[in-house]
Formats: sequence, structure tokens, C-alpha cells
Amino acid sequence: MRILARVDAHQAHAARLLTEALPLTRELVLTVLRWQHTLDDLLQRFCKTPLPHLDPLVRASLRMGLAEARLLRTPPPVAVAEAVRVCKGFVPKASGLVNACLRRAVEARWPSPEDESVPLALRTSHPPWLVERWEKRLPPELLRQALASAQEPAPMCLLAGVSKLPPEVQTAPHPQVPGVLVVTAGAKAAAQACAQGQAYAMDPTAVAVARLVPHGQKLLEVAAAPGGKSLVLGLEHPQALRVALDLRVSRVRLLARATRLLSRPPHLLAADGTRPPLRRHSFDAVLLDAPCSGTGTLRRHPEIRWRLTPYQLSELASLQKELLAATVPLVKPGGFLLYATCSLEPEENEEVVASLGLPVSPVSDGLPPQLPRVVLPSGGCLIPPGPWGDGFVVHLVGPVR
Repeated sequence: MRILARVDAHQAHAARLLTEALPLTRELVLTVLRWQHTLDDLLQRFCKTPLPHLDPLVRASLRMGLAEARLLRTPPPVAVAEAVRVCKGFVPKASGLVNACLRRAVEARWPSPEDESVPLALRTSHPPWLVERWEKRLPPELLRQALASAQEPAPMCLLAGVSKLPPEVQTAPHPQVPGVLVVTAGAKAAAQACAQGQAYAMDPTAVAVARLVPHGQKLLEVAAAPGGKSLVLGLEHPQALRVALDLRVSRVRLLARATRLLSRPPHLLAADGTRPPLRRHSFDAVLLDAPCSGTGTLRRHPEIRWRLTPYQLSELASLQKELLAATVPLVKPGGFLLYATCSLEPEENEEVVASLGLPVSPVSDGLPPQLPRVVLPSGGCLIPPGPWGDGFVVHLVGPVR
């Protein structure tokens, strides 16, 4: 209840608050966040007070009770009783409201995924504005998979070339991205191996994106933390001179920890990517995985969808344009810059590249054949989120003149 209230009212990040959480706590929090739109629609029908006017702890107790009853394994009477009991410990005067609302809401009809009389955004628990955007960018089947996968936990995936696993961990090759292992048993031991610096967990699509960086003798990675793509570059370009840059010392420490898994780690630099202290025309290729809204990562960070607005995208694009404008001059003539974001939104991707008048080379053929993608008119490529991994948009800028 405290975690949900902090995420709801104070813009906290659920992943950080759940680092040491018990599995049931993690499951309950993420289930509530994933299905918040649908939960709130049902709850509001039986609550006289508008939900936004309630104490965040009361909203959390209502959402938890309904989520347990309808989406998890708790019998409805037990879910209601537990929500009321916990609410009494935090906001005693609201326990009657929680009891009355939940007793009716747990009996209400949950929208079927196939019921087209119910808006798609409500059936899949996504903001209507985001669903409308994705309907224009994704074919129907890829849209369905993107929305459905955001409602399921992401499997644990490991980067094969750097992961040394204990015998109790069982894995299978990822079906779309070679060199990625899907943990099928022993997830706790795999997580311990990652925590001890013996393995690295990484989204499969992020691995495929990092492999798009062209070969060269000198490679630069900007906004490089936490370090997964640095590991991929180290495996793919072991003989290259590599530099990884990020803004804060704390993030460079994350890079250092991750890249210890490589026999030849990159040179690390704490610096502002909009004013990089590097010589012009120094690198054969640059990877800029820019800070973004993260709309391709909703299954890992479900709260993003409830706090992001379309108006914020232009603010993020301003920083992205600054970073891109500052890093392109670092590329040698004839070299390339791979611009990537884990956002599906055009303001953060093709519009950023177009605003600087940069040439774009085709990039789709460099992805694994089995990985779904949409080739954009800009020449870039959109990898939708789905069971295979997170969503990304990539543009191969160049050859630089």
C-alpha cells in the first residue's frame, strides 16, 4: 500500500521500491499498476467520491483489493476483508468506503479482451491517447501483441557471452535474438548471479539494437549507463578502442560494475553528452541511446503510462536534439551514428533526426530475421514491444560528411 501510494502521489519508480520486496508484494504492485485504468473504471462506478479526490493510500487499498479478487488467486471475500483491514491501519475513517465499494466492484463484469463494444484502451488498460497513437504506427496484429505483452511480467533474460551461471539455473535460447538466454528455472539463483557480478540481465531487443552499431577501430557510446549495450559492443567489437560516456559519476559506477564482465572494458568518462570533451571526427561509429519517455518498456515500468502526457514528448525531444547535434560532429567523415530510443513516439525519433537534416541509411536488415519490425518512411526502423522484448526505434545516421 505504501509503495503504490508513493508511485501514485510522489512519482516514485516502482522498480526501485521493489528491489528487496517479497515476490507476492512485487506481483501485487505491478499487477495494480498494469491494470490501473480498468481497475479505476470499475471502482468509480461504485464509489461516490471521485477517485482522484481520495487519499492515495485509500486509492491503493481499493485497487489492491479489486486486483487481488479479479486478477490474482485471492478469493473475493478474503481480498475485500484484507483491503479493509489494511486500510484501517492507515486511514481508519475510510475503511467503510473501501468495504462498501469493493463488495460491489468485485462482482462487476470484467471487460473481455475480445469485447469490441468496450474501448480497446479499457480492455488493455492503456491511456486512450497512447492507444490512438499506436493504432496509427503499428499493424493490427503487432498492436495487439504490444498491448497484451505490457500486461504480463517480462521473463528474465541474460546476455550469454558474459554470464556464468550456477547449475540450478536452467535456460533456453531466445527464439528471436541469438546470444540471449531466457531463464526457465532457477530465477532466484540467476538474480543472485547478476547481483554478484557473475551474469548480466538484459532485454533481448536492446541486445539486437546494440549489434546494429557498425564496425570500426574507435567506437563511442553516449548515455551509456547502466552498461548493457557496452557489454554487447565489447563482445561484438573486442579489438576496437571503445569509450563509454554518461553524465553522472553514479551512473559511470554502474558502467564500471557492468563492464567488469568484459576481458577488455571500455574507457569510461563522466561528462555531459551535450558538451562532450572529445575531439571532432574522432570515432568511426557512435551509439546514442538517448534518454526518452520509455513507452516501449511498459511491461517493465507500467507506471510510465499513467504519468506521461503527449505534451511532455516535446520537452524530451529538446534534450534529444541537443545530444544528437553534439555527438554527430564526433563521427569521422564516412562514419555512422546509431540513434536509438526505447520510445515508439515520432517526436522522439524520426522528428529529432529530421529536425537536424541528417542523412539516414537503411538499418532494418541488420536485425535478426525473426524479430518483428516496421520500416519507417524516415528510413529508421520501429521494433514494437511484444513477447520478444521491449520496443525501440532506431535510425542509422550517416554516412557523415
